[in-house]
Amino acid sequence: MNGLAEALQQRVGARIRELRADRGLTQLRLAERSGISRPSVANVEAGRQNVSLRQLSALALALDVGVDELLAGDR
Repeated sequence: MNGLAEALQQRVGARIRELRADRGLTQLRLAERSGISRPSVANVEAGRQNVSLRQLSALALALDVGVDELLAGDR
């Protein structure tokens, strides 16, 4: 994977983790709400797993934000 893709993967994972924590959700609860397995949620948050557009959309819906908010990075 190239450096830009790795940085984006890390940034998106960190943003998902931040939003999840802000909402008081555990990884398990986010997994249940999004239909994504808890290990996948953990791997996405840690930047170890690519997230598909379908998964990104499901996570955004579960966190009650737009997909653009997950891609926004640091605010």
